Amino acid sequence: MQVTRLRVIYGVLGEGSESVARDPTGYLGIEQGIYRRHGLELSWDHVQGTDERNQALADGDADLSLVIGRASLQHFLRTGATRLIGSCMNSSPYLLMAPAGTRELAHLGGKVLACRRVIAETAPLAETFRGVARLELGADLGLDTVDTDQHALDRLAAGSAGAALLPRPFDFVARERGFLPVPDWPEVAEDPMPITVETMAARLSERGGAIAAFLAAHREAIRYLQGHRSETLAMLGRVFGYPPDLAAVLYDEYLGLLDPRLTVDLPQVEKLVRLTAPSAGVSELASRWLAPGAASLEPAAAGSP
Repeated sequence: MQVTRLRVIYGVLGEGSESVARDPTGYLGIEQGIYRRHGLELSWDHVQGTDERNQALADGDADLSLVIGRASLQHFLRTGATRLIGSCMNSSPYLLMAPAGTRELAHLGGKVLACRRVIAETAPLAETFRGVARLELGADLGLDTVDTDQHALDRLAAGSAGAALLPRPFDFVARERGFLPVPDWPEVAEDPMPITVETMAARLSERGGAIAAFLAAHREAIRYLQGHRSETLAMLGRVFGYPPDLAAVLYDEYLGLLDPRLTVDLPQVEKLVRLTAPSAGVSELASRWLAPGAASLEPAAAGSP
């Protein structure tokens, strides 16, 4: 069987023992020979930094890049040269992270909440705190709006904030620093398309068959990962050095959010555009940005892996 080489690059959040890969599926898929069965010799390489991954795509050093949706959208808006071929995760919730002793929302009275500015502006935070804990945001609970989720995490870690709203996998980095989710926080904010798969338009034209084979193989690899907990936990320990307790949390609470369809949910594209580029027209932008066949009008069915 003829084998085609593809290089896929991804980044991690955090450093050292806190490093969390947004999608580690490639390691297990390569070990199990899944990509090779689809005619691919796959390289699954960590390239830290969004700019570095963008440059690797532009230079032809990589075929596909896994990147957070808002960075992928900004890359397209700057260059017009990229195409979105799929999404490994169409949505993930923002969790309220706080010191281990904070087990109820009411315990946040008199403290400060750190939150990315656009989330504070679009999610019903004030109504949630008022309804669940009888806290008035801005009076009983201060609000520190920041530009990025990383800055919200930094405020929490430095102690200048008593809690922070964080998307996955930022919450796992917070856990490594001793913080825990507040149990009674409802899912009122989400991160749309936290793991997208992008390529260059020229590369899609040149290697469309191989890229389609990758999508088919990666769907199979995600399903394999989600159905083989013990093998996945072993891989997370071996490749990333995760202790067993963190590996279990990653598997049970995060990797189940990976979407084996790999299609892009158009409702999530609309949310992403509203949060990232509100002046852009969603339909026209999607028609240029999304590769043919990448999109789905319907989200994943409730309860599906």
